[in-house]
Amino acid sequence: FAEEKPQQEEGSAMNQKPKTAEILCVGTELLMGNTVNTNAAFLARGLAEAGLNLYHQTVVGDNPERLREAVELALSRADVVITTGGLGPTYDDLTKETVARTLGRELVPHEESQRWVEEYFRRRGRTPCPNNQKQCMMHEGAIVFQNHNGTAPGCLIYGAGKWEGKQAVL
Repeated sequence: FAEEKPQQEEGSAMNQKPKTAEILCVGTELLMGNTVNTNAAFLARGLAEAGLNLYHQTVVGDNPERLREAVELALSRADVVITTGGLGPTYDDLTKETVARTLGRELVPHEESQRWVEEYFRRRGRTPCPNNQKQCMMHEGAIVFQNHNGTAPGCLIYGAGKWEGKQAVL
């Protein structure tokens, strides 16, 4: 269900296996303790099994400036940053937009995501609201993953410019 990885020259930073990872969980509900952060424990176990070193986990609320700071800090100390939260259709779901700006990537319409979202609602006898269109915008050049349990697709993004060689998984 993912798009092809962009072609790169051998030895390119995009072809290097990451060695370190950081988990960045986004949501005021996590930060304030209203929701238990089970995603971080699940991801930490998976990263350990995959042989990646995990030295930091961060929780940040739904604030674009603090989120940008957290993304930059995580990118400065890890090869790959894995985020949870903030991919939904509501106004405070800002992870995708913030990571795009930080990594120097544009958000562009992703037609396959549009089909996935429309099919998700069709199977439930419902119509997607205009806010769901936001979930169909993806980072230019990203590898997009279908969400089999909801409407927000995930993606793998390769950094550009200052963040060349870094990756983010949303």
